[in-house]
Amino acid sequence: MAGGGILAIVVVGVVVWQMGAIRTFFGEATGGAKPQGVRVANISANSATISWQTAEPVVGQVEYGTTPGSFLLRATETSPTTNHNVTLSPLLPETIYYFRIRVEEEIYDDNGAPYSFTTKEAVAKMPSPGVSPTLPLVSPTGVISRPTVTPTQNLSPVISPTEKYTLDDFKKAFGTSNAEFDINKDGMVNSTDWVLYQEQER
Repeated sequence: MAGGGILAIVVVGVVVWQMGAIRTFFGEATGGAKPQGVRVANISANSATISWQTAEPVVGQVEYGTTPGSFLLRATETSPTTNHNVTLSPLLPETIYYFRIRVEEEIYDDNGAPYSFTTKEAVAKMPSPGVSPTLPLVSPTGVISRPTVTPTQNLSPVISPTEKYTLDDFKKAFGTSNAEFDINKDGMVNSTDWVLYQEQER
């Protein structure tokens, strides 16, 4: 009986030790890809850079969007690394963006909530004149002639100028292939189309 009791204790001890080793193995495998020191840098009106570090070289992906829980946009790294820098662009000015980091099937956020940042105000552009002023030409006979002015090409916007859309209109179409809002015709409505639409309306 004493020998059987000792054997049982040894078997239980080995099983517990093996389970601990398995938990340690999986914990290290997951921990190696876990983002550390997540921060947002170089924030402008239309872009921002997400950076973080990992213990092991992995390929990370930043999933982001303008509403919490809706990450329709993605930016993926091209090769494994331990120092990660992913630039998100183009973005909308003065807009709150929410994001999380994905490594394969694992998703990492800020303790159950998405990370976030706010883009800066857009810099106003000076309107460019359609025709540059030129001086009249004087011929040898003394007759003043003026150069012929060719009107600049008028590029009609995709959306009729009589229709004015708001950011909310575009947000409703985000993630769809709605041709009316897909300004750059890439098959997906996203923040790029809103930025292009704003430029057309200026």
